[in-house]
Amino acid sequence: MPKEYIVTIRTNRRGRVGGRNRVLGVGAAVSTAAWVISITVPGGVPTASALPSINQTWSVTLGDAGNPIAMSSPVVANLPGGPAAVVGDRAGHVYAYYLSGGAVPGWPFNTGGIPVDSPPSTSGGLVYFGAGNAATPFSGGTYAVNGSGGLVWHQIEHDPPTNNNQAHGVSAGISVAPNGVVAPSLGQNEDAYNATNGAEIGGFPWFQADTVFSTAAIADIEGNGQPQIVEGGASTAGIAYGQQYTNGGHIRILHPTGSAGFGQPNQGLFCEYNTNQDVISSPAVGQFLGGGANGAVAGTGNDARDINNSDNHTVIAIDKNCNRAWQTRLDGDTSSSPALADLFGNGGLEVVQGTDYNNGASGSVYALNGANGGVIWRTPVPGGVFGGAATADLFNQGYQDVIVGTTGGVVVLDGRTGAQVAVVEQGVGVQSTPLITRDPNGLIGITIAGYNGSNSGEIRHYEVAGSNGGLVTEKGAWPEFHHDPQLTGNAGTPPPVVQVPCNAPSGRATGYYETAGDGGLFNFGNLPYCGSTGNIVLNSPVVGMAMTPDGGGYWLVASDGGVFTFGDARFFGSHGGAPLNKPIVGMASTPDGNGYWLVASDGGIFTYGDAPFYGSTGAIRLNQPVVGMAADPLTGGYWMVASDGGIFNFNAPYEGSTGAIRLNRPMVGMSADPQTGGYWLVASDGGIFNFNAPYLGSTGAIRLNAPIIGMATDRSTNGYWLVASDGGVFNFNAPFYGSKGGTHLNRPMVGATGV
Repeated sequence: MPKEYIVTIRTNRRGRVGGRNRVLGVGAAVSTAAWVISITVPGGVPTASALPSINQTWSVTLGDAGNPIAMSSPVVANLPGGPAAVVGDRAGHVYAYYLSGGAVPGWPFNTGGIPVDSPPSTSGGLVYFGAGNAATPFSGGTYAVNGSGGLVWHQIEHDPPTNNNQAHGVSAGISVAPNGVVAPSLGQNEDAYNATNGAEIGGFPWFQADTVFSTAAIADIEGNGQPQIVEGGASTAGIAYGQQYTNGGHIRILHPTGSAGFGQPNQGLFCEYNTNQDVISSPAVGQFLGGGANGAVAGTGNDARDINNSDNHTVIAIDKNCNRAWQTRLDGDTSSSPALADLFGNGGLEVVQGTDYNNGASGSVYALNGANGGVIWRTPVPGGVFGGAATADLFNQGYQDVIVGTTGGVVVLDGRTGAQVAVVEQGVGVQSTPLITRDPNGLIGITIAGYNGSNSGEIRHYEVAGSNGGLVTEKGAWPEFHHDPQLTGNAGTPPPVVQVPCNAPSGRATGYYETAGDGGLFNFGNLPYCGSTGNIVLNSPVVGMAMTPDGGGYWLVASDGGVFTFGDARFFGSHGGAPLNKPIVGMASTPDGNGYWLVASDGGIFTYGDAPFYGSTGAIRLNQPVVGMAADPLTGGYWMVASDGGIFNFNAPYEGSTGAIRLNRPMVGMSADPQTGGYWLVASDGGIFNFNAPYLGSTGAIRLNAPIIGMATDRSTNGYWLVASDGGVFNFNAPFYGSKGGTHLNRPMVGATGV
C-alpha cells in the first residue's frame, strides 16, 4: 500500500487558548492602560521624545464582527490606481486599501464565508492567498485574484484517496517561486501551481504527510543556482510511502520541482531537520550563520501533545544540509515567524523572534545573534506575539528598528537595544505582522490589521513624520511578513549566478555563444551577454547550453541536471540534486522557447515546460554513450547522437548515421538543418558527417590546437560553426564573429549555440 496510516487534523491544538486559531475576545487583550516595560540592554537607551512622531492617516472598521482579521498579515500590492495594503479576515473577505486611503475598486474579494488566515502574496499583477483554517479545514483552497478583485483561478488541494478526512484548507501564505506558487495545505499534500493559470506543476502535489501552517521560504539556500522550498511542518508517527514519520515536526528543504524525477510522492527533499514539537513558524533564510553562511531559522509550535518536549519554546537554526547550527530556548511559545534584520547597521543579520507566554496576554521580543543564537536583548511587550516582527530604519539612524504587533497593540523597539521608543497603537489587538511601506508621498508608512474591542476587524495606517521611504526596502530590512510581497522569506542569499540586464537584439539575432565548464559565457555577433556562473563554485560542471528564439537569453545545464537561466530564458525546472542513472550531457530548447529537454549519457530524456516526451534510450543497452541531442524545428521532435555516431530519432526523421562505420575520432555533437530537416554530426577532430543536409566543409584534415567539442547552425545562411575546447571557432558558409582561441580560459569550452 502506498500509505499505511491516516493523519487527522489536530484542530484542538490550534483552537486552544492562545493558539493559532484564536482571536482574543472583547477586552481580553486590547488595553489602553499604560505599560511598564522592564528591560536589560547593552549601551544607552534612546530618548523616545527626540524621535519623529508616528501619525495615523486613515483607519477602517470592517463589518465582520465576530470573524475579524486574525493571522492574515497585510502585504503591499501594486494595484490599479497605486500601491495598496491587502489582507484577509475570518469572514472570508480579502480587502485592498490604497496606502493613501480608500478602498481599491472591485475589492473586497469574497470566498463565500471561508475564513482567510493566509497572508496574501502578489506577483505579476495577481494576488494569491489560501482559505480555510484549523477550525474549517475541509473547505477552502488556493486563490488567484486580479488587480480589480476578480477571480482568475481557484484550486482545491486533494489528499491521497487513502485519507478519509480530506482537508482542503490552506492557512499558510502562498509563496511565489520562479516556476510558480507554492501552497502548503492543512491536509497531506502540498501543491505548486502555474502562477498564471493554476495548473499543477510537475512533481506536485508533494506528499507533506501532515498539516502545514508554515509559509514556505523560496531561496537558494543550497547555492546551486535555483531557489529551493524551505518550510516547517507537523509530523505524526507512522509509515507512508516507505518513510517512517515520528511525532513532532520538521524544517525541510525541498526541490523546487517536488518529487519530479523521484520514485515516490514524498521524495525530492534535499534534507530535513526533525523536531519533537511541530513547526508552525515560517522559516527565514539568509546569510546569518557564522562566516555569513546561508541558513534557515524558525520557531517551533504549540502542539499540546508535545508541550513538554525539548524543542518547545525554542528557535532553531539549520545550515543548508539541515544540520542544526544552534538552538535557543525562549520564555514562551515561538510559533510566530522570525525576521532577519541588520539591527546594528553593520551589514550583519540578527534574528528577531516574538513569543507568547501567558495565553495571549503577555509576550516578549528577542534579538538573537545570528551566528550562535545568543540573546542580545529581550523586551517584554503588552501581549502575545503571533505573527512576527517587521523592521525598518524608521528614524534614519542607520540601523533597523523593530515594529511588532501584539494582542495588546503595536510598539516600536530600538534595534540596537530593544528599548521601547514608540507606541503605534493601543486600541487594536494584532496577531499579524505590521506592513512597512514607502508611501506615495515618500514617507514611511505603517499598516496594521487586527481587531478592536468589539471583535470587528480594523485596518489602520500611520506615517512617520519626516521619514525617508526609500529606506524601507534597503538591504537588512524586513518590512513585512516573510520579508516581501512574494513571501519569499529571503533576507538575502548570495546571488548564485551573475545576472546582467540584457535585451534581445533589436533586429535579426546573429552570432553564437560559447560556454565553459565553469559556466563562463562568451558572446559573439550581436547576441547580448546576460550573465554566467563563472563566479561561483558549482556542484557539478556545466556541460551544455541552449538559446532562446529571439537571442535575448540562454540556459546552461550542469552534469547533475541543474539548469541556470539568463536574460529572457525562463526556468521550467531542473534535475539538480535528484538521482540520475547517468550524468546529463546536453540540452535542447523547444522552438517557442517555452521548454527544454535534458539528455543523459544513457539517452534518458527529461522534459520541462512545453517540451514533450517522445521517448528515450534510458531503458536499453547502448553500444556507446549518448553525447548530445538536437531538436527538430520542423516536427518538434528530437534526435540523440552517440559517440559512435549512432542516431536515435523520436518524432523526428531518421536520415542516417555512422553507427556502423569506423570513425577516426568519436562524435561529440550534432546540429539540425532547419531548411532540409536533416542534420550534421561532428567528431572531435572536426570531421563533419551530413545526412539530408549539405556538406560545407570540416577540419577533419587539419591539425587542431584543441579538440572540437560541439557545433551550431547559422539560421541565416544554413551554414555552421565548429567550436573547439580552447574557444577556437571554425566557420563554414557562416560569418566569423570572433572566438576565444588563443586566450586564457579558466576552464575548457564545453558547449555552443548559435542563431
